[in-house]
Amino acid sequence: MTARFLVAGGIIIDNVVAADGAVHRALMGGNAVHAAVGARLWTDSVAVIGNVPADYPATLLDQLGTAIDIGAIATAEEKVEASEWFLYRADGSRIDRLHAPADAYQKAGFGGDRLSPAQMRRWESVLRAQPVGGADFGSFRRRHPVRPEQIPSGARALHLGPSPPAVQAALVAQARRHGTPVTLDPGFHAASLSVAELQAFLDTVDAFLPSEVELAAMCPGLAPVDAVARLRKRGSALVAAKLGARGSIVAARDGRSPTAIPACEVVPRDPTGAGDAFCGGFLVGLVETGDPVLAACLGTVSAAFAVESTGALAALRADRVLARSRLAGLLAPLRPHLRAADFV
Repeated sequence: MTARFLVAGGIIIDNVVAADGAVHRALMGGNAVHAAVGARLWTDSVAVIGNVPADYPATLLDQLGTAIDIGAIATAEEKVEASEWFLYRADGSRIDRLHAPADAYQKAGFGGDRLSPAQMRRWESVLRAQPVGGADFGSFRRRHPVRPEQIPSGARALHLGPSPPAVQAALVAQARRHGTPVTLDPGFHAASLSVAELQAFLDTVDAFLPSEVELAAMCPGLAPVDAVARLRKRGSALVAAKLGARGSIVAARDGRSPTAIPACEVVPRDPTGAGDAFCGGFLVGLVETGDPVLAACLGTVSAAFAVESTGALAALRADRVLARSRLAGLLAPLRPHLRAADFV
């Protein structure tokens, strides 16, 4: 593998019901894919590391492979019957970790590409009533996590998407043996991290990248800016928190106060994977510039393209000229906070 930037984590099939009821099914998704696409906006040298079931659509992998190295994606012998559903509410919140077989939508009496509010509520009820049989992507990932031996040497940096803490810890240790810088997104597992596990990550990774919800779970009662500052002081890792439509907050290693970066103003279509795309852009920005504020700006632009696209593969078609323009717009008011040369 010759890619400079590696992303390890989940590769799944997404089904999305947007807040306006629009339904998008059988999309390529997963935190590793979205993060890799976010990184790919800024570099041509990105690889995905992950595992897929035997029945994962080859056409989707082929499409991803036109722009991203997929040589480290391994195929397990078992199949996955139930793909994941993401349901969005008008307030921007999301219901996730719901799984259903591909034909469940039609069997429940739905056939179109848009649901009324009443139909959305009924479909949510159907999803919640689905039996938990272990033939879903969540269960598959627990049985087939990314293994340390899948992490090659020689990369410039590695991002770890959400996985159980023990899995991430083993991957961090492997990357460190190779001398590879690591950024890490704890995902919803942040809520169950022990004090020792959290401290270990803050001491061993280069950047810790939680969402606002995860930040609140780790630092209850604190405003995001104060929570970021507290985590930053606990270890050597810089900390950047993803705040959705409100942008992000970054606390660097040099003692500066946390810096707020606004989100790009775009027309949202599907926020699925936006936080992961941020992580991918952040990875490239941090390695290429050494400036966490500038890195967060690259991540912010990557997230914007994810939000205004439907599905990870659609964001592969993002316009790099427009990306540079959006980056320049973000950097203009932030120049006093930058310590690296502009990336544009």
